[in-house]
Amino acid sequence: MPFDTQDGIAPALQAYVCTDTGAATARAVLAESGQVAKAIHGGGLSGAARLLTDASPVKCILAEMGQISLPMATECVEELARVGIDVIVLGAVDDIATYRALRQAGARDYFCLPADASDILAATTAPSPGPAAAPASPAPEALRGLTIGVLGCKGGTGASLLAQNLAAHAAAPKGPNRATALVDTDLEFGSQAIDLDRDETRGLFDALRAPDRVDSTFIGATMDRISDTLSLYSGQVRGDQTAAAYEPGIAALLPRLREAFDTVIADLPRGLILRQPEVIGTLDRLVLVVPAGFAGVNAASRLLAQIRADHPDLPILAVLSDTLKDAGLRPKDIAKTLQMPLIATLPCCAPALARAHKAAKPLVTLQPRAPWSRAVRAVFDAATQPASAASALRKPRKRLFG
Repeated sequence: MPFDTQDGIAPALQAYVCTDTGAATARAVLAESGQVAKAIHGGGLSGAARLLTDASPVKCILAEMGQISLPMATECVEELARVGIDVIVLGAVDDIATYRALRQAGARDYFCLPADASDILAATTAPSPGPAAAPASPAPEALRGLTIGVLGCKGGTGASLLAQNLAAHAAAPKGPNRATALVDTDLEFGSQAIDLDRDETRGLFDALRAPDRVDSTFIGATMDRISDTLSLYSGQVRGDQTAAAYEPGIAALLPRLREAFDTVIADLPRGLILRQPEVIGTLDRLVLVVPAGFAGVNAASRLLAQIRADHPDLPILAVLSDTLKDAGLRPKDIAKTLQMPLIATLPCCAPALARAHKAAKPLVTLQPRAPWSRAVRAVFDAATQPASAASALRKPRKRLFG
């Protein structure tokens, strides 16, 4: 290709292309950066790997994959990275496996053609990934985010309301003041955005489709930032979508969010736990909301049996909800049946909750001294205590009464 027109002066950014589309993209990037076409060369990624050596003054290049295989492309990237050259790869394949392989090889970024020149140019100033690091030891809970799942064992218990208020309390500037993510994982009927009078975050589905690409930049572009410390993912599938197509991404998304937030609150529907049981494995704590009725306690017993069989070390906190009076079973009888203590009771306070719904605000924000708000804080305190203190919650109590 007639692009080799170097004059001995190395531009700040050079391009190695092998197709007309790659050349046009490179021209647009160089034009936006204030450079000229003399920085465009033929040969693509493999040509760059052959031509550029330790002595090369070039520090950053755009390189088109062309027809070479992915293994060969990763070898070329590794060779260029070895001599200290940052590589932004251009290619025709749009999939996560290609992106991940090239990034792990040391590429600064990968773009599927045609690509926006501004996005590519922005990648030239992004941090270089550098060599792959050895697997790190698991971080202490104090040094990483905490993921708390909230699961109602029957509809109408107020589990979603509890998740919303736990997130609002965690993010409260005059409270814990933790960077918090509220994730509504009910992709069919989730109502967190509606209850807070926010637009649905359609970026949730982008995140579930490609959870490996979720980082701080992606989060900033796709989550609804309710406040400086509280962000939201909440959306419902449309007519041309199915929840089943996106639910497998939830188990991969939650750990990514934990890397970016101090606290992640996941509002979990019961059906999701049955369809995607691996989601439970991503949690640090599970809050189970139980009504005082036979059906609710039965459902709680079944859920606990399944969860404990698969995740015996997961701390589980049972919370009694008086929103549904049901049969009005006594708390001590419920605790005995579940073989675990009830760490709090969400009292029935319909007028206060109605005012909060009308204001589209969490009750802990609108009425922090309400009995229901005090119960929320008790749940949060129990869920965020250190793992050593929470260990008593991990296994069922063998005996509650003499």
